[in-house]
Amino acid sequence: MHLNSAQAQKLSPVIWILVADGGRAQIYRYHRDKAVMPMHEPQWHSSNQEKERHELTPVPDMAFTAESRDDFQVSHDGRGSLIGGQNAAHNSCEPHLDIHDEIKQNLAVAVVAKLKQACQENAFDQLVIAASPHVLGLLRRHLPVEVTARIIAEIPKDFTRYPTDILLSHLQETLTEARVT
Repeated sequence: MHLNSAQAQKLSPVIWILVADGGRAQIYRYHRDKAVMPMHEPQWHSSNQEKERHELTPVPDMAFTAESRDDFQVSHDGRGSLIGGQNAAHNSCEPHLDIHDEIKQNLAVAVVAKLKQACQENAFDQLVIAASPHVLGLLRRHLPVEVTARIIAEIPKDFTRYPTDILLSHLQETLTEARVT
């Protein structure tokens, strides 16, 4: 039985890779397929070599950027409370919050909301998370069970500044260990 490429892609799981730090996040789709490469040998002995091709492509609408500190401070006071609360006594009792932590928390919540929606729509089958250790902890705290069940690997490193080809080379070992490649 021969499968066309659309049928073959349906059989292989859809793998997403989330790369995040405290300021930004991007979700990529991991593709792996086999390509037949012609070998340049003498005419009487032509052969083809099968070679695996790996690539990452950004998932549309899955790029996230944290709000800037200035934008955050416009709508919040120094304690992290919303300006214009119910009364001054209520606001003065709230603990002081670190603005950087609050911004990272907001980014993690936004990423988790999109992942939860994508999970409900069955947009992906497996998930790899590569994030700075602090952000990885924030994501774990907010991830619902249905998304957590699809995680096949976690990497506590920040890869957000790498171009996709270098990012892929860093992820290859983890993908191999997770038996994806």
